[in-house]
Amino acid sequence: MNKIYDKLLLLIAVLLLAGGAFLYLQKAGQAPTLSAPVNAEPADNPYVPETVPSTEITEANWPEVEVQSTGWRYDVFTPPKIFIDEFGRFSEVGWEPPVPPPPFGIYLEEIVRKPYRIQLEGYIEEDPEDPSKTLLLMYNEEAQRQVRARPGDERPGAEFKLLEFDIERIRDADNNIEVVAEATILDQRTGEEVVLVHGERRYESGVTVIIRSELDGSYRKELTDAPAEFEGPAGTYTLLEINLEDSSVTVEKHAAEEREAEIRMLSARNARPSASPNPNPEPDPESPAVENENVFDLMFN
Repeated sequence: MNKIYDKLLLLIAVLLLAGGAFLYLQKAGQAPTLSAPVNAEPADNPYVPETVPSTEITEANWPEVEVQSTGWRYDVFTPPKIFIDEFGRFSEVGWEPPVPPPPFGIYLEEIVRKPYRIQLEGYIEEDPEDPSKTLLLMYNEEAQRQVRARPGDERPGAEFKLLEFDIERIRDADNNIEVVAEATILDQRTGEEVVLVHGERRYESGVTVIIRSELDGSYRKELTDAPAEFEGPAGTYTLLEINLEDSSVTVEKHAAEEREAEIRMLSARNARPSASPNPNPEPDPESPAVENENVFDLMFN
């Protein structure tokens, strides 16, 4: 029974749908089609152009801006250009940093000094009351070997004779002892007596100053005396003084059309360290052997 009712309801729904579609099609066929004529103008209201009124150009007279309490003239509107002065503040006036001075042009590479061929490296004091028994450890710079000698000994291979050795102990106000040890040798090559001080490296009298250029890497000038005038890529100079204590020189750059004379103290950039003797030197065959190895336990002064 339920199935019959379902079929009847379905049939009624189909009929209603078909009837609705038929009515819609009938109405759509009767609707009029509206079409406006091309270039149609209303006969009672034709187009009439209107004239645009011309504008008058007026000139504005802006008053000069007064300086504010802060000193800045433009408090609201910024000026067309803003500058920064030498103190880092905003300014209305342009400021240009000062032009840096021209470079000095040269620098001191190093001061070369040739060490004396015999150096006093150390000593072994066997009897503090008798300096003649002290064994001196000399160093031959040319042969790069150690030479041992006592006062009075002669070393033909190193071409020197040890004449004497003296130790002086000086007490200061605080009762501290300063030991000054000096050896006097006869340089058999030159026939001169030379004093060697322990703890001080002795050099030959000559010195060579090497000057390089900051502008030309190939420039290299060697000077041996002061004062001495020389030319460089950046001008003319005079070596005024050589200071061996702190490895520096005083140089004057001569005045030119665009600059005044300038004097500078130049420190060596490549200070050459003093050549240190071989820590394990080969003893000289002419040197006497140390009789007692325990003597090395004594104080080196």
